[in-house]
Amino acid sequence: MILAYHRINPWYRDDALSVNPEIFESHIKFLLEKGFKPVSLYDYLDEKVSDKKFCITFDDGFADNYFFAFPILTKYNIKATIFLIAHFIGTEKIYQKYTDREKDRYLQWKEIHEMIKSGIDFGSHSLTHPDLTTLDKKQLWDEIFDSKRFLQKNIGRKINFFCYPYGRQNEKIRQTVKNAGYLGAVVTNWKGKYDSYCLPRIGIYGHNSFFAFRIKIWLEKIRGR
Repeated sequence: MILAYHRINPWYRDDALSVNPEIFESHIKFLLEKGFKPVSLYDYLDEKVSDKKFCITFDDGFADNYFFAFPILTKYNIKATIFLIAHFIGTEKIYQKYTDREKDRYLQWKEIHEMIKSGIDFGSHSLTHPDLTTLDKKQLWDEIFDSKRFLQKNIGRKINFFCYPYGRQNEKIRQTVKNAGYLGAVVTNWKGKYDSYCLPRIGIYGHNSFFAFRIKIWLEKIRGR
């Protein structure tokens, strides 16, 4: 199973996208105690890996992933994947309205490179986080391919996975992702057919109780994903 988080911080208790660090760690401890093995997104695609496996992913690339999630991931030796909005790295651009710029800034390159050294992987979440279904052919290619090229140039390693902004995608978009050279793509709340370019994820949010988290895990296990 693939878990989808956004932000890990103690600040925004009423923000659905923010999960408290202590709660985030309790999720990981629960999965490990139940015998689930943490794997990278790349290894998740390997059918030889045990079915009882889980991946951790983060969308958007907020700096709190570095300050709060990264130490916990390192503690449990988990190789998570963070999906970056390429043109937001090192900036205070936000596509949602927050008030505290320092708390809400995006990752900087030096933080990204430090995490890479510890086994954290990075994928593309597009250039600017648009709704891809509203774009023409050229705009779509720019968001998908140019973000890959930009990230690869600055990170110094191949970008293998894509995350659809807002989870919105269709057959044309999936084919564009494939043509751009990605190995796969992740999606949340998708009720259609799953494949390498539509890998299902469980969305984990700040308002989810621990009981709700366990139910989500249980349901995903029943589905066999």
